[in-house]
Parts: sequence; C-alpha cells; structure tokens
Amino acid sequence: AQATHIVGGELYYEYLGNDEYEIRLTVYRDCFYGVPPFDEPAYVGVWDANNNLVTTLYLYTNGDSATVPPIINSPCFIPPTNVCYRVANYRINVTLPPIPGGYQLTYQRCCRNQTILNIVSPLSTGATFYASIPENPIPNSNPVFNALPPPFICSGLPFVFDHSATDIDGDSLAYEICTPFEGASQQDPQPLPQNFPPPYNQVTYQNPFNLSNLLGGSPLSIDSQTGELTATPNTIGQFVIGICCKEYRNGVLLSTTLLS
Repeated sequence: AQATHIVGGELYYEYLGNDEYEIRLTVYRDCFYGVPPFDEPAYVGVWDANNNLVTTLYLYTNGDSATVPPIINSPCFIPPTNVCYRVANYRINVTLPPIPGGYQLTYQRCCRNQTILNIVSPLSTGATFYASIPENPIPNSNPVFNALPPPFICSGLPFVFDHSATDIDGDSLAYEICTPFEGASQQDPQPLPQNFPPPYNQVTYQNPFNLSNLLGGSPLSIDSQTGELTATPNTIGQFVIGICCKEYRNGVLLSTTLLS
C-alpha cells in the first residue's frame, strides 16, 4: 500500500515572558498518494539537559493545513504533477520554569518518501525535529526562517535562494548545511517521546552522496553570514538536506535551529 510520508519540518519557540513559551511545529508531508490526516495530536517531548523527559506536549492543528503551491524556479518549466506536498501548523503555549541546562524539544515521525535518492532506506527512516531552549535567566526565542525554498528546482539551471532567518531578540545568526536526524520507526511511526529519548542519530547518506555531495555531483552551498543558498543541480530526483541556523549572543552560542 502507498501512503503519505514525512517530507520535512521545523520546530520553533517564542518566549512570552513569565516562563511562558509558545511552541510552534510545522510538518510537511507527501500528498500525491492521498492525504490521510496529520497527527492529531502531535507529540512534542520536553527534555532536560540530561535527556530526562520533563513532560509531553499534545499539539493540534485546529484545521491549519494546506497544500503547498507547486512553485518552480523557472517560468519556462511546468512543475511535475506526480509530486504533491501538504503542510500543517501546530502551536501550544506552555510554562517552563528555569532548570539547570535548559530544555530540549523534539518531535518524531516515520517515515520518509521511498523515492528519496540520497539517504539509505528512506521508507524505513523517520525524522526528528529538534530545538533547544537555553537555561534561564537568558530569555530567548529561536530564529525563524523567513521563507522556504520552492518544492521544485530545475536540473541544469542555477538556483539562488535567500534562506535567511529572523531572530526577534536581535541575536547574531550563522548558517550551514547540516545532516538531519533520523527518528521513529515503521514499528512505532508516531512514538510517544519516552520511546525515543535523545541523543539522536543522523540519517545515513547513500553512496556516493554525503554532506558535501547532497544533490549527486553538483555542489550545494550556503553563505554563512547571509543565508544565501546556491546550487546548479544536475540530477533529477528527491533529496533530503538540512539547514542549520545558529544564534549567538555576545559571542556565546545559544541554540541551533535545524530545518530539514
């Protein structure tokens, strides 16, 4: 049987004051073979710095989901009709009093599209979306990416995309291409957080792909200061990539936001 699979996601938090945070989760799924419901609820684990589960958050979309428009980086090409993505947005407010080392937030889901070329066994490889909250008394909201790349880019054409983020605290941001986490399994595709505590393994790239060769022969790079993403892909397919945004305050690393 063919079903919808995880495509990517992001996990954000915003400090509201008085130890209260708004947690926001965005999840992207394949919808070409039908659109079964998104997780209702989605389980977000809250962990301490020693990987002990503090609490489980239950997030709902409240109907906030939509199909991603089939945008492509050239007016001369028509996006493929056999690929479809759908996005859902979750949010919840939670009180997290100060604890030593701060908190870790995680959401896990299995599995990825079997058509992905650059990782091993994508159909049995899940994903973990992760964010960390530094120890108070440092009030912090993690950076939010301003936009997402188009779902399709043309093979053989230069691709340039502003992948920068905004930080409401005014922290310094640095960007890099990074390896996403795997997570969950076919046996437990929507696990409760206590079933998969951190730390998490990274996905395994399928030879000859690696972090320096994510698209199969054409370099993919990002400007560490501006977040400008560039590539000229030469292989047709679907690929998993990760973009990390690190935020610094007074030269000290506060957190890393991973978009995959």
